[in-house]
Amino acid sequence: MRRYAVILHPDAELGKRLAAFWSQQKSLGLPVRAFSECSQYAHFRTGAAVEILLFSEHFAEEMQGLIGNSFALLLSEDGFVGEQALNTISVPTLFLYRPADALARSIMALYAKARGDALLSVSRGECEILGIYSPVHRCGKTTLSLSLGLARAARGNTLLLSLEEYAGVYGQIAPDGAESLSELLLAHCTGRYRWSELQSRLSSFGALKLLPPVRSAEDLSLLPPEEFASLIQRIADESAYRNVILDFGSFGRRALELLEICDRVFMPVLGDPLSALKLASFREYLQKSGREKLLEKVETLELPNEREKAQDYACALLPAYESGLIYELAAALH
Repeated sequence: MRRYAVILHPDAELGKRLAAFWSQQKSLGLPVRAFSECSQYAHFRTGAAVEILLFSEHFAEEMQGLIGNSFALLLSEDGFVGEQALNTISVPTLFLYRPADALARSIMALYAKARGDALLSVSRGECEILGIYSPVHRCGKTTLSLSLGLARAARGNTLLLSLEEYAGVYGQIAPDGAESLSELLLAHCTGRYRWSELQSRLSSFGALKLLPPVRSAEDLSLLPPEEFASLIQRIADESAYRNVILDFGSFGRRALELLEICDRVFMPVLGDPLSALKLASFREYLQKSGREKLLEKVETLELPNEREKAQDYACALLPAYESGLIYELAAALH
């Protein structure tokens, strides 16, 4: 029997908008259906497995006997739950009126604690792991990563993971920094990593989902390279994303294990002699370490000069990343 997430709210239009957004973004890892009457939901659940149930306080009394094995959450309209509703049914409560992606993260955080790995999304299938790496510094790796992420997100669900030591422009996209790669690495180290854990920590940049960099550069050393690669592979295997993009930043030689699992690697370079020397040294190192086959998946790129957009890029202005010469180059990387 197919599993669903359901939102039950008397405002039919609100429910439909949330259901459409979460289904499109795969925020809950399940198709989402919306109902505005309890009788509609009761009929639906006779032929479907409802894994996640979100219902308005308005329906609290009617929900007795209709929750079953579903993971249920009561949606509060004003941040408070009436005493009658609390006495009628005992389930966790969430404040409804907040951005849809933030609400989804809260739902998945509670779900992860309650159900662990009960919810796994579809298998990897056609998921492609793309790496943005270069031994050359200040060559536009993050700009290319975000532009490529947005171009791919326009064609299918895309996740960007940043391995930068410092947040940089990602700090502008997710300024609170509360959820980052640090928490995900810690969850893996303590055996608590689940797909739902990842979903509860993601930020949005347009249609692109991303996990901001670590809060402390030392956190990147929590996992040895081979275990780090295993975690990335697991994310790709268990997620519903068509693309997983790795922004390697200044990850250095520890990146080689992760480059091995990438299907393709895009390498921004510069045209100056010093950059050419670094690139030659990188190729020589791969040959000496027995990894020369990595070069077969590497595509070097000289990014167009968009100096006039530098400030817009630094401020993480979405229109800057969704247009222009770099975006057009990224969109052409099929």
